Amino acid sequence: MLRPAVQWIVAVLLILLGRGCAIKFTLLHTNDMHSWFDPQSEIGGKCLAGDDEEGHCFGGFGRVATAVSEARKGGTVIYLNGGDTFQGTPWYTVYKGKMVAQLMNMLAPDAMALGNHEFDDGVEGLVSFLELVKFPVVACNLDLQRVPKLQASKQLVRSTIITKQFTKIGVVGYIRPDTKDRVQPNDVVFGDEIPAINAETTKLLDQGATIIIALGHAGFERDKEIARDCPDVDIVVGGQSHTFLYTGKPPGKELPEEPYPTIVFKPDGIKVLVLQAYAFTKYLGWIDLEFDNGGNMLSFRGNPMLLDNSVHPRRDVQELLDRKRKVIDDMERHVVGTTMVYLNGDRASCSLGECNFGNFIADSLVYARVLEQTGPRKSWTDAAIGLINSGGIRASINPGPTGAITEADVMTVLPFDSDLYYTRISGNHLMKALEHSADQRDTESGAGYLQVSGLHLKFNYNRTKGQRISSIRARCTNCQIPFYEAVDREKYYGVIVSSFLLSGGDGHNFVDPDRPEFAKLLMNDREALIRYLQEHKIVYPEREERIISLERKASCSSRILARLSLLSILLYAHV
Repeated sequence: MLRPAVQWIVAVLLILLGRGCAIKFTLLHTNDMHSWFDPQSEIGGKCLAGDDEEGHCFGGFGRVATAVSEARKGGTVIYLNGGDTFQGTPWYTVYKGKMVAQLMNMLAPDAMALGNHEFDDGVEGLVSFLELVKFPVVACNLDLQRVPKLQASKQLVRSTIITKQFTKIGVVGYIRPDTKDRVQPNDVVFGDEIPAINAETTKLLDQGATIIIALGHAGFERDKEIARDCPDVDIVVGGQSHTFLYTGKPPGKELPEEPYPTIVFKPDGIKVLVLQAYAFTKYLGWIDLEFDNGGNMLSFRGNPMLLDNSVHPRRDVQELLDRKRKVIDDMERHVVGTTMVYLNGDRASCSLGECNFGNFIADSLVYARVLEQTGPRKSWTDAAIGLINSGGIRASINPGPTGAITEADVMTVLPFDSDLYYTRISGNHLMKALEHSADQRDTESGAGYLQVSGLHLKFNYNRTKGQRISSIRARCTNCQIPFYEAVDREKYYGVIVSSFLLSGGDGHNFVDPDRPEFAKLLMNDREALIRYLQEHKIVYPEREERIISLERKASCSSRILARLSLLSILLYAHV
C-alpha cells in the first residue's frame, strides 16, 4: 500500500495530467417524451399489432434505455432530459408521476429540466415525483418561497455540476415563464430565464465549472435567444416546441427545421450549439463533443438517432411495462363509439381555426349539462354554449379499418380529467373572452385558442387587437327550437368550461366580475365525451364554419391550416 505522501503526489499528478488534455464526451438528450412508454406509430398514436415488427413504429422508453446504456458502455456520456416527461398517454393518466419516476430512474439521466406538464397534477403531484427520482431536476428561474414543499425538495435544484475526466460541467435549468398561465393555479413564481441563467452560471464558474450547458423547456426560439444572450453558456439543450433538427437526409418522415446542431453566435463571435430532438421518444439526440482544458469548444459532430426496430427495448424496462399493462390493455379493448371520419385534434390545426374534433368535444360539454337538467324546466338548457381550449385537446383519432374509438383513445385526447363548470357571464364578458381567444391564434403554442359549441363567430384579423369580432351569434336557450341570434352585451349567457379555463388558464377569465355565478357539473370532460360517443354510437363531425377568420390575403397560418387539413384527409384515405 502506498504511503499517504505518495498517494497525494499520485493524485496531484493525475489531476495535472487530466487538466493538460482535452475532454471528449458524448451528449445524449431527449425532450417532450410525454409518457410514450411504448413505441408510437409512424403517423402518431398507438402502434398496432404487427406494425413494430414491420418497421412502422418508433421510440418507447425501452429503446431509449437501450441506446443510452450502449452509449455509456462505449465512453464518457452525459444524458439530459429537456422536460415534459409527464402526460400524453393512458399510461400517465392511470399511473401518474410515480411510474414516470420509476422509468426515468432506469434511464438515469444526469439531469432533467422541468416542463410545464410536470405541473399538471399540481404541486402535490410534482412533489411526489421529486420524492422518488434519483437525479437532479434543474430550474433556476423559480421562486419557491411560497411553496415550502417544493422548496424543501432535495432533488429540485437551480443547477448541478457533473464531473467528467477531471472537468466540471455545469448544467443550469430553466422553464418558460408563461407556464404560470398554462397550469393549474399555484404559488410558484416563474421569472425571466436569461437573467436567472446568467446569475446561476456565475456561481457555477466560481465553483470551478469550465463548460456550461443550459437545459430547459422554453421552445426553440427562446433557446436561441438564451444561446446568444447568456455569455457563459456553451450548449443549450431545449424542449417544449418539439423541434426536429437534422443535418443531411433525415432518417424518418420529419422534416428538419434547422441543422443539428443549430449554431448561434454570441456578440463576441463565439459559437453556441442549440440542440433539440423532436418529441415522443422517436429520436435520441446524440452529439460528440471536444473541449480544451479551458472550456473552449474544439469540435462537435452528431445527429439525432432514430429509435426504430433495430434498437431492441431493454429487458428490465419492458418487464416493468408488462407487469403494469393489463389495465391499459383493458381500456384499449373497451370500445365507446365509432367514427366514420378522421377526428382532427392536432394542435397545429385547432390553434389556427375551427377543427372538427374541437367542435365535437365542445358539443359534448353542452350535452353533459342537458343530461343533468331533468324534471320541470323553463328552457331546453341553461347553457347552450360550450368552450374548450385547443391545448386541452391532446391528440387526434384515426378511424382505422373499423372506426372504433376506445376508452384509451379518449384518455389520450383528454388526459387532464378536468372538471366541468357552468358559468353565467354577460354578453360583454363573453365577447372579451372570445377576443382573447382570437389573440391566441397561431401563437407559439396556440393552447388558449377556443373551440366552440353554440356560437357562430367571424374574426377580422385586419382589425386591431381587441376589436376583431366582426360578427357573433349565440344559440338561444329559452326557445322551443334552438336558433342563433346576435349576442347582446347586456344579456347573460350560460357557458360550460373546464376547471382550467374557469381558474384563469391560458389567460382566460370566465367568472363575471359583477355577478359571479358558477357550479360544478356531475361529469368531467372525459366522462362527458364518452357519454356523448356512447349515445350517438356512430359519429362523423364536420367543420361547420362555426369560426370564420377574415383576412385580406391568405396568411401563412391559413396556408398551413389548409395543408394540414389536406394532410389529414390524405392520411385517412391511405389507412
